[in-house]
Amino acid sequence: MTATPETDPDVTVSIPDSVRAALRLPAADGPAARAVHEVLHTPMADGTVLRADVVRPDDDAAHPVLLTRCPYFGAWRPMICEVTGAAPNTPGLMAGVLGMQAAMSLDLAISEGFAVVAQACRGTDISDGDFRFYFDEAADGVATRAALAALPWCDGRVITFGNSYLTTTQFTAALASTEHLTAMTAWVSPSTYDDDLAMRGGVLLEGPSYEWARQQVRTGLWRDGRTDAPQEELPEPVEAFTPYLKRVGIGQAAQDLAAAHRAGGHVVDWVAHPLRDAYWDSVAYPVDALAGLDVPTLHVSGWYDLFQGGTLRNFTAMAAGAAARGRPENVRLVVGPWTHLTFDGHLAGRDFPGGGVDDVGLGELTLDFWRAALGDERAEERLPREPVRVYIMGADRWIDLPAWPAPDAVEQAWRLGADGALQAPSGQAERNAASVLEATTDAADVPGKAGLEAPDTHGTASSTAGWTAWVHDPADPVPTAGGQMLMGPPENAGPHDQRAVEARADVAVFTSAPLAEPVTILGQVRLEAWVAADAVDAHLHATLTDVATDGTSTLLTDGVLRLSAHAGLDRRDPLTPGAPVEAEVDMWSTGVHLPAGHRLRVNLAGSNWPRYRVADPADGTPVSMRVLHDADHPSAVILPSVNLEAHPKVGRYGN
Repeated sequence: MTATPETDPDVTVSIPDSVRAALRLPAADGPAARAVHEVLHTPMADGTVLRADVVRPDDDAAHPVLLTRCPYFGAWRPMICEVTGAAPNTPGLMAGVLGMQAAMSLDLAISEGFAVVAQACRGTDISDGDFRFYFDEAADGVATRAALAALPWCDGRVITFGNSYLTTTQFTAALASTEHLTAMTAWVSPSTYDDDLAMRGGVLLEGPSYEWARQQVRTGLWRDGRTDAPQEELPEPVEAFTPYLKRVGIGQAAQDLAAAHRAGGHVVDWVAHPLRDAYWDSVAYPVDALAGLDVPTLHVSGWYDLFQGGTLRNFTAMAAGAAARGRPENVRLVVGPWTHLTFDGHLAGRDFPGGGVDDVGLGELTLDFWRAALGDERAEERLPREPVRVYIMGADRWIDLPAWPAPDAVEQAWRLGADGALQAPSGQAERNAASVLEATTDAADVPGKAGLEAPDTHGTASSTAGWTAWVHDPADPVPTAGGQMLMGPPENAGPHDQRAVEARADVAVFTSAPLAEPVTILGQVRLEAWVAADAVDAHLHATLTDVATDGTSTLLTDGVLRLSAHAGLDRRDPLTPGAPVEAEVDMWSTGVHLPAGHRLRVNLAGSNWPRYRVADPADGTPVSMRVLHDADHPSAVILPSVNLEAHPKVGRYGN
């Protein structure tokens, strides 16, 4: 017997209450308790046996199957055991993850006539073979569906579900073959691995890449009956591995991970392929292929999700194909105020009333989506008329849209200016100016208005009418403070207050006047800027924040671009030191309502560590950077805005 986390006496399990609640465990005497629980052995073409925990109705009928394929069961099994009190080898045990992967209890799935199959990916948990990031999932997924369809208790229809890497196992197999595939439910899914999982804008996600691979190494060693790698060699958690990464660099860390266990070997490939090349093409979902994928699919993401950009790319491509086939309702999207791991609407730094998966009725919507895919016309009629449902932060409401991006969104350029000004579009700027004048005039008489028009304190190094400059020091990078990421505990992601970051001298801060009227931003945000550095390369990090009247500067969305990749991620064009280049930073998307009196802010920096690899183009020497914002270089953040009142609030699905 190989050692696993659940048999290792040195392993302790700490389970947050939010995770316990998300599991939606079945009742002791409920439908799942009266079902068949078993372990299914499925040989692959090369003879490797993959194993799955199965829970299915205890009858002689054939049922549609809910299938998830997962590489994490070796780590999750002890968690389920701790919560349930079950033994690690209990048949059907991991089928219980349906709750946290689809917002639906195992009891409900069984009572609705579904069989639930939770298969461990090749080389993980109870399955044989060696785990290779991504590359076996297509063939193994297709073979598993075919094997399930041949079983007497399966009616030949398979619906896949799951989040994060569990969507990789869905999409790779679906793009290879749709045989026996009835529908997919893809939560928080990547699409282009060099622009969401491993890199963004040509910059390696250093801390997250190391941490994920380190977890795979740990569970892989346990599975093989070996002790974990020493902490002094491969440290965990984030507060331990950051000094290690600073000392050895991600290149050496990647070699250390690969040497410790083959499950960590993919980081060597990631470091070795800084350009978009054939390697990254091999792990991307082509837009044309997605558009041709005729499978009903429910896409789910969060505004602060690590894979928000990927999920929206996947949905947009598939929705275009579904619309061309005359069935736009077959592809749906839900975006909430969520991170990659937190779906209850309570994030570090901010609560979002009514923003949880239960508040919106996502489990009920998912069930009707599955029923509709299986041919239930009444379920199809109950589904929302519009295929897109999103939460608007700040307004604390869900709205429906006929498409993504919102068809009525209007892009507006908010110009960067001298002395840290963020200049609103002409009409908005005039109204904001009037608001500032009114605030100044009335400040002595109106509580809370005093100082409203004053610029916030920040650490911008120098500014003129034509440019703003700062110095990037690779030895003292700007620290990561929230955002769309997965690194460390769940609360590290999300809408963190940026004021501590903005106080640094190596962060350029541009703030608007107080808004005279509310502004609703909904859609993709991007920075279009002319940027120079006194080196052959540099990284440009951009963050959009919402500044409240008390000064809190809440992160909304962000992005990064390696400046030598400004002409394309598949090439490198070294900068001419001191000469500006036109750069476009994809800052992904947000949905937020800012009330009158709030301000918009854009922060620019040369680093964001340990989330991203730090640029060091001059062998440790600090690099001067500047953004131009004169008449010939109208640098701006482009914001899509909508009239919120044109989008009625929608209630909980199923009510």
